[in-house]
Amino acid sequence: MILRSADPSSKFITYFQLLDAFQEPGCPVCTRLEQAALKALDGLMYEQVNDPATRDRLLESHGFCNWHAWMLPSIRNSALGVALIYRHLLQETLEHLQAATRAARPRGRWQRLRERLTGSHQEPSPILAWRSKKSRCYMCSFARRSERDDLRTILEFIGEAEFGAAFARSAGLCLPHLYAAMAIGRDHPNLATLLANHERRWQDLQWELEEFARKFDYRYADEARGRESSSWHRVLDVFVGRAGVFGPEREAGPVTQVAESAPPAPAEAGRCGGADADQGTEIESLRFENEKLHRRIETLLAQQAEDRRVRLALEFQVLKLTADLKAMAVDLAVMRGEPSPTDSTPGTIVSDGQPSPEGGVDGERVDWNGHGDPDPRGQHGLGGDGNLGRPD
Repeated sequence: MILRSADPSSKFITYFQLLDAFQEPGCPVCTRLEQAALKALDGLMYEQVNDPATRDRLLESHGFCNWHAWMLPSIRNSALGVALIYRHLLQETLEHLQAATRAARPRGRWQRLRERLTGSHQEPSPILAWRSKKSRCYMCSFARRSERDDLRTILEFIGEAEFGAAFARSAGLCLPHLYAAMAIGRDHPNLATLLANHERRWQDLQWELEEFARKFDYRYADEARGRESSSWHRVLDVFVGRAGVFGPEREAGPVTQVAESAPPAPAEAGRCGGADADQGTEIESLRFENEKLHRRIETLLAQQAEDRRVRLALEFQVLKLTADLKAMAVDLAVMRGEPSPTDSTPGTIVSDGQPSPEGGVDGERVDWNGHGDPDPRGQHGLGGDGNLGRPD
């Protein structure tokens, strides 16, 4: 199957979201699935708890799977939504359980023998028959669509310089998602690049595992441990993906072969076309522009913070140099026996250059007129009564 390019707007939105996921530990597609599930569950708890269509879908799937159900406690203010949804589900379950209780009776020996000989079987318990008709977890169905979009975007842009470099710095895909990428992009020209990337990184991981095992030998136990100390944990992520992502509700594994969607029937196409199509395109374009604007704002804020740090560092250097110059000027004045150039008011100095009310150089009082000249009886000198004169 030749992979067809996705819509440019939605493709680029996923592009930016994957760039963020590349910075997280583990498989970026698993990371995106977890983030998308939390966001979708948060929206469902906030907006769709009382929606009849949502209630019907959750009733068909008997609620959420184990993975998605245990995400709910981590979502803020989800308690009421959980209570309302599962109260409805519990009521439905109790009705089937009551029917099963009434129908529950042990089979006799001859009945079991007759069924074995004739190959006939008693109808299963009503509650088991109801359980067997449950549909897949609604959030798991959403996850399959999300991971398909992510894998298509990775295949589309793995050859681009910025995207490829960011992907190379990430942990790479887990093995289940790499298998899925091979299935949906079997004829994609960038598939070989994606596979070669993982071949190199897994060869490095193999060496790290060997090094990790070697350092458990008592002969090398004193050697320092580096990145290989976490290799045993990372290899689990490689083989099985993020914990819970491939749970029992996804027993078929990640999406492997995705059939291209058939075009809608003419009448249905007419209803979905026109204004609805234009509106969908406009929404996608707005989402794309919003994502670009958001990233531009983040870049400008980071640049502003960096400029502020540089400015503060320069101001600190200027203040430090100014203080050093003043200290040098004081030392030079002391060496010459002159008043400190930093003195802004008349006073006296001693031989170490510090003001002293008791005496001047060598214990002798020296008065200054503020211009560096002695002033025996000026405004700032001594008055006729021997006291320090004060300006009028």
